[in-house]
Formats: sequence, C-alpha cells, structure tokens
Amino acid sequence: MDIINKQISNYQFLMANISKKFNKKSIEPTSYRANELRAGFSLVEIILAVGIIAVVVSVYVGALVFGQESTALAGQRARAVLLAEEGLEAAHNMRDEAFTNLSAGTHGLAVSGNQWIFSGTSDTNGIFTRSLEITTATANKKQLITSTVSWAQNQQRLATVSVNTGLTNWRASSARGGMLVFSNGGTISDIISYRVLSTAGTWGLLATAADIDVGSVNRALRAVQVYASSTRNEKIMLSRHYNGTTQSVYAQVYNGTSWGNVQLLSSWNAATFLDVQNFSGTYLNNGNFMAVFSDNTNIPKSRTWNGSSWSAQSSLSALTAAANVPNFIVLKARPGTNEAMAVFFDQASDTISQYWSGSAWSAITSHSAVAPVNNKRLVDFDWSPNDALVGGMIFSDSATDRSLAIKIWTANGTGGGAWSGAVNTANQGAGGTRLGAMSIVGRPGANTFVACDNNTVPQVICYQSSFTPAWTNPTNQIIAAATDTGIQRTFDISYESATGTTALGVYSDATVTPRLKKYTAGTTAWDAAATNLSALGAALETVRLRPLGNTDDIIILEGDTGQNLYTVVWDGTNDTVYTTPAGKAFTNHGAAGSADGEFWFDFAWDAF
Repeated sequence: MDIINKQISNYQFLMANISKKFNKKSIEPTSYRANELRAGFSLVEIILAVGIIAVVVSVYVGALVFGQESTALAGQRARAVLLAEEGLEAAHNMRDEAFTNLSAGTHGLAVSGNQWIFSGTSDTNGIFTRSLEITTATANKKQLITSTVSWAQNQQRLATVSVNTGLTNWRASSARGGMLVFSNGGTISDIISYRVLSTAGTWGLLATAADIDVGSVNRALRAVQVYASSTRNEKIMLSRHYNGTTQSVYAQVYNGTSWGNVQLLSSWNAATFLDVQNFSGTYLNNGNFMAVFSDNTNIPKSRTWNGSSWSAQSSLSALTAAANVPNFIVLKARPGTNEAMAVFFDQASDTISQYWSGSAWSAITSHSAVAPVNNKRLVDFDWSPNDALVGGMIFSDSATDRSLAIKIWTANGTGGGAWSGAVNTANQGAGGTRLGAMSIVGRPGANTFVACDNNTVPQVICYQSSFTPAWTNPTNQIIAAATDTGIQRTFDISYESATGTTALGVYSDATVTPRLKKYTAGTTAWDAAATNLSALGAALETVRLRPLGNTDDIIILEGDTGQNLYTVVWDGTNDTVYTTPAGKAFTNHGAAGSADGEFWFDFAWDAF
C-alpha cells in the first residue's frame, strides 16, 4: 500500500505541473516551431500520465486481488484446522464413552443419536474432507490419533492440515477399589455390614451402615443393591426389609466417609413375595440418582437424590390394573443421558415398561400378560455398551413358556423411542420345562447381546441376539446341565468390558464348588468344560458378577445355602482368578444372610 500511495502522489504532482503549463498565460509561442514543440511536449506528457495511471491501477488491482485471495486461503485454513481439532475432540468423546470404540484404522465421522460414531474412511464438510487415522500401541493405549483435513485451494493445488494426539484408556490405567454391602443379621436383625476394597486390593475392616430404623432392630435385610456415582465421592444403597409383619424399602447415602441420609421409600404389611426385588435405581448423566420402587400398589413410585437431599415422592403411570403390583423392577439410565428405561414384572405375571425422557415418564407399554410363575425374575434389560441408542429386554410370554422372548428398544435421541417386535428362541427341554430367572448383557464393541436363564430341568442355557433382533444358538449353549432348583437365579453372566471378546458365566451345579465357563464371542461358543472355583462352605445358591469399568476384571459374588458370602476377582488379562493381592483372592466374608432365594449382597466398583 505504501508503494501505491507513493505512485499516486507522483501522479498528482505530475498532473499539477501539466496543469500549470496549460494555464500559464505569460509564455506565448513566438513561432510555428514553438507551437509545434509545445504541442509535442503536451502529447508526450499526456501519454506518460496515462501510462503512469495504468501502472498505478494495475498495481492497485493486483494488490486487491492478492489480498482477497490471501484472506480466502487463510479462512479456509482456519476452518480446516477447526475441523481437524473437532476430529480429535470426537475421538476423545468416543474414548470416554467406551475405549473399545477406538478401533485401529482410518475412519470418517458421523453423528448418531447426538453421539459421534465412525462411518466409512472419511467424511466431508463442504469443500473439506476429513479422516482420522488410529494406530494401536497397546491394549489400553492408542499410540497416535491423527486428524487430517484436505481441500482443493484451486485446480492445481491441494492443501492439507493435520493435528494429532495420544489417547489412553484412563479408566483402565488407574486401579479401582469398591464397596461390598450385605446382610449380617440373618432374619432377626436389621444390621447391614459393608467392607471397602482399596485400590491396592485389600479389604478394610468390617463396618456397619446406617441404622435404617433406630426404633427397632428386627427389620431384617432381604434384598439390597448399591450404586456408585461418577460425579462425586458417593454411593447409594437401596434395601428391602421384613420384620415378620411389615416390608419396607429404604435408601441411604455414603458420602465417602460414612452412611447417612436414610430415606424410607415405602412400607406395607404383607408376608408374601419376600424373595423379590421390587426396587431399582440408577445414576443419570446430570449426577442425580433416581430410585423406582413399589409400595405394594400397581403405581410405581420414584424419588431423586440430587447430591444433598431427596425429592418428594412422585408416581409413574399405573400398571394396567390393581393386580399389577411390581415384583421385579429393572431401571437403567441410557448411557451418557438423563433418559432411563424401567421394566416391571408384576404379581399378575405381566411384563410392562415405561421410559423416562429426562423430564417425564411415558405411558406404559405392555409386552406380555402371562408367564409361568410370578415369583421368579422373568424379565431383564440392558443397554448396549456399543450403541447408546439400543437396549435389549428379555421376558416370558406364555403360561407354559419354554423360550426366551426378546425385544429391542431404539431410542430416538430426543427423549423417546420405539420397541421392535418380539422374537423367541427355540423351546428348551421337554414339554414340562418352564423358564426360570434370566439375565441379559450387551457386548462392548459389537451389536449383540448374550442372554441366559435357568429353567426347571434345571439347566442354565444361553443365547446370542443381534439388534434385529435375531437369536443365535452358541456352541455348548447349555452351560449348566444340572443347576440348583428354586426360584433364585443360580447364575450370572458378564462381558469383560475393555475388550468385549469374552464373557463369563458363573453358576451353581448344586454343589459346594462354583463353576465358571467363558464365552468367546468371535466363535459364538461357550467352553465345553467348566473351570472349578474355590469350594464354599455349603452349596452355591446365588451369583452376582460386577465388571470393573473398562478393564477386563470382574468381581464374582457367591452366596451359599449357609447364608455365607464369598468374593473373588477374575483377572481378565490372564484369564484366571487372582490369588494376590489378598482382597482380590478368594475371600470368605462370614456373613449371616437372610434367605437362599434372594440377593442380600451387592458390590459397586468406585466410579469417581
């Protein structure tokens, strides 16, 4: 611009001189020759002036065009950098959802249900093409994630920008502790004991949770679940108690140091259905905890803990008729959202669901109005860890049912969704066989579920389902040819969370020795032979498995007919149980549980 301004000044000075020459009256031509010379000089001056103007205009226009092109190219590059950085941020978000999302290779990005997913090998945004290249270093670290954006600056020139980062499996990279809660008063005392498992793998001293009713001591614990918060150092325990006349459901909060904030959720007089779990809870994405429970009516109730206080009680939609009193409730938040699915199996043998949109409950959906019995857990639900929009529910739909039914729920990402049609497995056993307590788990890294039940043969038999849904019969699908009888669930299943390639099935064969079989998802096959775990003091009755975040470790909880509680942790890296440290090795907690048929114990890994 300085050059342009200088040229303009020179031009102005020249024109001023020309003007002076033309306007000078004192100099008159004295001859024809003088007039001719003056005319010649005037013409040269005009031509020179025009040339200078042309040069100035050319320089000005060139500078203007160059400036505009530079601005456009700088804008394109800035936008490309933002798109490349957005690619890294998308990878961060996918890692936080599930580390197994970060599969090695070259990927494009897309959005599904308000969440990033990989789609193809690149994605486009206007003139820009973006790709993410992921190189695997170890099982829990992606050595390099490179986000590259390219675009055509013109017909001859292709431009690119790249940014990169390294991502680790932060959940797996740090040791985790947890908390075990259990009944320690048999059927005559309301004592709830707990033990803390340290990050070093040692058990803390036996301690007692809050007294749920200081005015009595005989409200024995019959069923319990414990949940861990990921937003604060907190756990919440829900428990059902019975004193010979009255059943009660309580909640209490562990603040990182001690238990307190005891809340009576519901209470009713009844001596029936003592071995059911008519309550459930879940932490939502906003950090609030939601509890859904029965008060022995057909209208489920709910309360929410916001970190400092319990909300007033609210009601869900009524479950069809007065006889539809919930016996089993499963409540699970959709991953990464404030939405949640609640499924109910009730005293009329109906299976019913309701969906929490994040602000309100949907109307009920009735899935079945009949099942073989009403006192077994003939329903279960789980969200897929691979696709947060998809959940699977298994249930019974016949009074003589010998086949598992499944429906797939697909959320729409805006607080609602829809169920698929029901698909049934082939019949189990001979004509007199009936379904028993059941369980379903989603596979990390794949669009499948594994589901099992212990039928009345008695057997534990397992299946795999796709999202369609469509059932597949795995090899060696009868994992227990002769399990224990009764209404209790004598097995549990869980995937190893980090890899998602192996699932565990731990079960009772009516002996003191728990049995373990592995499910290999790649070959759709269960082990033909079982692995024997450490012997218990009495026959194994109930099993619970709790996977550790995004590692392959799983804690195994075992209750026997002597009402004793045992734990051992599965080492998913080495495909065996831990023998050290002591807290992860086989441990007898010497509890005094309440009943064979109920889960009077539970464990939650630390999530904060």
